[in-house]
Amino acid sequence: MSSQSYKALGIKAFRENDFHNAKLFFVLAYEKRKNQKLLVFISLCTLALTSYEEAILLFEFYLKHYKHASIVKDMEKFLNVSESRLNLAKNLKDDENKALSYKDFLESEKELGFKQSFENVIFANKLIISDKNDFLDFLEKLLDNGYEEVMLNYLENTSTIFSGNQKFERLKVRLLESKK
Repeated sequence: MSSQSYKALGIKAFRENDFHNAKLFFVLAYEKRKNQKLLVFISLCTLALTSYEEAILLFEFYLKHYKHASIVKDMEKFLNVSESRLNLAKNLKDDENKALSYKDFLESEKELGFKQSFENVIFANKLIISDKNDFLDFLEKLLDNGYEEVMLNYLENTSTIFSGNQKFERLKVRLLESKK
């Protein structure tokens, strides 16, 4: 079979959403004829396995502009951007999986104490606090355990959100008094 035949089979398989076989056909075509344009098809098959809609759009764009001299360079740029975006999304998802809820933090505090639990969060995880009262409780614990600078940073970043909240205002006063 010729490289053109394998390429045609690859395009057909890609259009049928059979990305594994499409990739196999493009690899076979590349084995017959070492052509950079075939490498782009192979990359598109790989992308289709993780980002279907994006790969379909890029595939159609690639076919439409296949004859242009700069298409391989252009497609490499598109594919690099896609890969970077997918890696970023994966890393963000991995980071979410490392997050700790405030309830879990409180359980850890019971076992290890505030200081050790807080240091574990700082060095290993993110702490997700979705309730305003829990957040104010957390600020109070920071102050009670000697983390005035950290608390001050949180106060500065959230002062507009909690402006007028009595517990928040009391915490600000306590912080000012501890600074004296």
